[in-house]
Amino acid sequence: MIVGPCTIVTGGPEPQVFENAALRVVGAHIASVSTLGDLAHSYPDEMLWHARGRVLMPGFVNAHAHLARHLARGLGLRGAAEWDRYDRTLSAEDVRWAVKAALAEGVRHGVTTVVDFHRSGACLDLSLAEVVGAADELGVRVATCYGAAEPDTPLERRAAIDECVGFARDLAKTRRGRLRGMLGVQATSLNGIETLLAEALESAGDFSVHVDLDLDLTPAERWNRGEVLPATALPALWAHAERAPRDLIGAVRERGDSLCATGTGAATQLVREAPVAWGSDDGANAPPVPDGPFAPRMADAHYRRLFLAGAHWATDHFGEELGRIRAGAPADFILVDYRPATEFSTQTLQAHLWSGLLRAPVSGVVVAGSVVMDNGTLVTADEAEIAARARECAGRVWQRVG
Repeated sequence: MIVGPCTIVTGGPEPQVFENAALRVVGAHIASVSTLGDLAHSYPDEMLWHARGRVLMPGFVNAHAHLARHLARGLGLRGAAEWDRYDRTLSAEDVRWAVKAALAEGVRHGVTTVVDFHRSGACLDLSLAEVVGAADELGVRVATCYGAAEPDTPLERRAAIDECVGFARDLAKTRRGRLRGMLGVQATSLNGIETLLAEALESAGDFSVHVDLDLDLTPAERWNRGEVLPATALPALWAHAERAPRDLIGAVRERGDSLCATGTGAATQLVREAPVAWGSDDGANAPPVPDGPFAPRMADAHYRRLFLAGAHWATDHFGEELGRIRAGAPADFILVDYRPATEFSTQTLQAHLWSGLLRAPVSGVVVAGSVVMDNGTLVTADEAEIAARARECAGRVWQRVG
């Protein structure tokens, strides 16, 4: 398949903008990037996906999401106790349609990879299969885990870890490259991190660990326990880094792990010390849009957050060089309806990202070489059915939550 003509934003640490460009997809990867004329002349029998001058750029990585909490939108839940009650009311059917709805929302906003942190006490042995089943149907990349939480009993934590390990192993055997399993832990205190990591890392093996820092610390609390962070086969992912003490962030960086934050202000402060990825938590599965007057330093930090940090972690985890538009990279990209009135070039990219490009509608999405959205229409699933079934499930969940 040849995609063009379009303006290509390459992604990567030194992004470039190529106008009147095109690319060729072979299988799940980008085979070449050139002009439409050159590619059409060299491969006259290949299908042309007409981009009609849109902007083509890498798909976004959502580095921390609670996809099954999509059904709580409008319920007004606050605090850990209310969210825990919601999580425990979910059935396998609720999980399936919540995740489908959340992933469909993400596709509409150019999100092609999601790292999911899941909790549903009523269906521990079924929920992860529903998450990856929904992702498989829609055609997006998902890494998921069932979180072992600090307030859980030791038996509950062990059951969660065992479920993650068994599921991740079984999933790896299927060789479905877009889907991955990992281990999850949710800490509410610094002491809890020690216990949870010790339990998870003992079983992690070749799988990554997703740490949800549900911390509420006083300014005086510090982390000085670096010995409990041994090296692992794959980098861990630490969500809610905005809640972590600086010493812990330093220990995480020394391990080569990745950090994720949800608050835009907190993330801006963190990027001065370490690369920080974007995560939606239980909010909209859509990348944050910058606000306020354009400032080059702020725009650069926002670019690195959306295009570099999450893709860096996902590249290690999926074994693919995500976040790049170049030959040999996975064919994970989006087409955006953005036709600027001023110069759009490598030199002006940051200004366009800040002021308009991230607000433009997504019309096309490709993941691993397969078209997921074409001309604004989801082609892998029925969005109307997803919305209707999700609403039915949400009504029942709301009644149970009370």
